[in-house]
Amino acid sequence: MTRECRFEVLIAGGGPAGTVAAYHLARMGFNVALFEIRGWDNVWGKPCGDAIGAHHFPNAGLPEPPSEVIHNKIDGVLIYSPSLETVYRVRGEGYIIDRRGLGRWLLREAERRGAQIFLESSVEAPIVENGRVAGLRVRLKSGEHLECRGNIVIEATGYSMVVKRGLPRDWPVAERLDMKDTNIAYREVQELSDEVEEPNYIRIYINQEIAPGGYWWLFPEGKNVINIGLGVQGGVGNPHPRQQFTQLYERGLAPPPRRVIEAGGAVVPTRRPADTLVGPGLLVIGDAGFTVNPVHGGGIGYAFYAARLAAEAYKEAHDKGCFSEECLWSLNTRYMKSLGAKQAALDIFRLFLQRLSNDDIEYGMSQRIMPESDVYFTSTTGELRLSVVEKAMIILRGLRRPSLLLKLKLVAEYMEKVRKLYHAYPEDPRKLAQWREQVKSLFNEFLVKISR
Repeated sequence: MTRECRFEVLIAGGGPAGTVAAYHLARMGFNVALFEIRGWDNVWGKPCGDAIGAHHFPNAGLPEPPSEVIHNKIDGVLIYSPSLETVYRVRGEGYIIDRRGLGRWLLREAERRGAQIFLESSVEAPIVENGRVAGLRVRLKSGEHLECRGNIVIEATGYSMVVKRGLPRDWPVAERLDMKDTNIAYREVQELSDEVEEPNYIRIYINQEIAPGGYWWLFPEGKNVINIGLGVQGGVGNPHPRQQFTQLYERGLAPPPRRVIEAGGAVVPTRRPADTLVGPGLLVIGDAGFTVNPVHGGGIGYAFYAARLAAEAYKEAHDKGCFSEECLWSLNTRYMKSLGAKQAALDIFRLFLQRLSNDDIEYGMSQRIMPESDVYFTSTTGELRLSVVEKAMIILRGLRRPSLLLKLKLVAEYMEKVRKLYHAYPEDPRKLAQWREQVKSLFNEFLVKISR
């Protein structure tokens, strides 16, 4: 038997994106239902590095997390060249979070404000009626089936994209993810016998042999507990990351664990955002909308920000009494012209990095072609400053590296072109098709030139 229900907003998925959307919408006084397939003990249970910049909380309109959900406070990142001989030290405040603890805390905050949380509940498909998303079909923990309708649905089911996969393929918001634009990751949380040096710095190791198209990491959760893992580019025939992970110990690169606390893997989008996060009666956020940093794959902060904008877009639509694409479109314009523009520019940088050899990376880092201060600037703004390129031109000319010089110059030019294109994101959904063609053309043009 199927029971019917109605809420103002239905949220599919209770990870970082869905939870923060529920928090803000409940805080605004709306009648919200969130459906999450995981149980209470494993909310936000996706395996990842669990690192987040401190600035993401105020940017998303969230309170500072309580101390009990923070494993470690971070002062910066150490970035290692393939030989480990060159190290970049980049300062920046952040946290290693207790991911499940933070998820439970935010879910409780949303629930306290009136959101209804349905855990161990499986979203089976969207309800599409009269050319719009009208609701969700859900199976509860009890086995009961619901047909819930609402003013809008928020798709936040992550890589599974349960709602998007149930939409007509010709809807722009149903855009699929190319596996070449993903990293497949594996990580373990380990207890060590010895303490970690500089436990307030996370470590990123770039090595195309060990982590082709990605990197491996070691993030201290405390003095002798680490989150260690790696990601490899998907869709291009790379070895499985679990297989690559063993090389860290075969090559003596990582300290042997005293015990493994937990282990797991996941697929992470590593590209620019989906061309649209809005459909008729639908908003898409988090991994389902590809709102992830393309270079390092961090998605929690991006999901937080997109969720805040989604809640604000719904409030504006509610005030108008209109839930069409046009009335929800502000999620697109606000995200694309801010964080989306940075994300798209970093996608250009990601495509460049994935084509470099270990020799190129070693050379570029050892010569400090991009100093530490510029690494931070580029990662936070999505802009490769002209001064960096000019300095690199001088260095590379003197050391006779013309191919790397030309590629770096090309990257800077296309990062700026992409940023400008995203800052000109269409205000009207009827102009989306033309803009999408411009984006496709620009990226294809870059790929042709960078592959020469």
